[in-house]
Amino acid sequence: MSLSIWKNRDFVWLVSGRTISQVGTAITTFVIPWLLLQLTGSATQTGIAFAIGFLPYILISLPAGVWADRLNRKLLMVLSDIGRLLLLASIPLVHFASGSLPLCLLYATQAGISALSAIFDAAYDSCIPNLVHPRHLHEANNAMQTAVSLSRVVGPILGGVAMSAMGSVNALILDVISYTLSVVASLAIASPFSTSPARTRMGSVWEDAREGIQVVFAIPALRNMMVFTAFVNFVGPGMDVALLYRMQHELHLTSRWAGIAMTGLPAGMLLGAVVNRLFGKRLDIGSWLILSTCLQVLPPILLAYTSNPMAISLIQMGIGILLVAWNVQIVTLRQTLIPDHLRGRALSVFRLSAWISIPIGDAMAGSLSQRFGSAPYFLFAAAILSTVAVLSIMTRLHRTVVSNTADRAC
Repeated sequence: MSLSIWKNRDFVWLVSGRTISQVGTAITTFVIPWLLLQLTGSATQTGIAFAIGFLPYILISLPAGVWADRLNRKLLMVLSDIGRLLLLASIPLVHFASGSLPLCLLYATQAGISALSAIFDAAYDSCIPNLVHPRHLHEANNAMQTAVSLSRVVGPILGGVAMSAMGSVNALILDVISYTLSVVASLAIASPFSTSPARTRMGSVWEDAREGIQVVFAIPALRNMMVFTAFVNFVGPGMDVALLYRMQHELHLTSRWAGIAMTGLPAGMLLGAVVNRLFGKRLDIGSWLILSTCLQVLPPILLAYTSNPMAISLIQMGIGILLVAWNVQIVTLRQTLIPDHLRGRALSVFRLSAWISIPIGDAMAGSLSQRFGSAPYFLFAAAILSTVAVLSIMTRLHRTVVSNTADRAC
């Protein structure tokens, strides 16, 4: 009989370091856009910074997955954290030394952190199944999702308080400290991060990446979920864009009420992690995926016809609960079905395919909302999510997932 996951010293170190660094990241995500607006007064410049912070992640994802399978995963995570803390530390140091803050430094920091995050995530996602017992994998992923949810609630609050107490630039020191503690936590883990020794063969990166592509497309459950996730991400983040437009330009809400409405999502994610912990094992992965896929159709329909900010916050809370249910099952499924020596590459292929639709969807959400109003966009999002729900049923997603996981267990 396996011990409780919370008696697993290595996992406790991993989740502790991840939670602290996620809170730090949430602070930076709040502070840097604020700094950009202070320096430029331009929302366009801030949008450019977000794009710069997103594109390197996409471009580095495939080679990062190859490196996670070839090299020492712990070393990759440690070096990525060190690189990110040095980049962030450069902002207050340059400001202290010169009394000014070059705009190009913020852009370069965003790009560098994005690239290093792709490397860290490839190694991190691949190592978890090697640190916990297989029967604890779902619980481990739920704990990690709790860390992400908690950071989204706490990070902006800490960021706002820190900016008031320390100044906008110096608030980034908190994230520097969080990365330092994450390095310490990673170094304290004794278990190996992979089941096989680091590979020394230095062949073509593309050949190794192609193996990852092949394994994802060879497993029906993974192939279907990759496509479905891409469709969900095409409209999911875009709903936030449309909602902000609706609250500001259509409902004319004050910033206070808009803030209350938007806190529903992270609060729902935190609640979803608790719900998933209590009830997650009562259904198999396939059933959870079908249930969350079908229920995701309701929130955009409700948002299209809701104007009360408290009601919007409750709908956002529902989205957060469903998002956690979806994410935990997807991550557990991927980690269960993909062999360790291919996990870095295959997970990077999945992540790249699923995430590349986000910037396209965000741009479309803003354009459609401005041209036709937010309600038509929400109904469009509901139509896309309905298509995903129908396809998940038609492709017998539940049976495919159960069959694939049972084959893997054998």
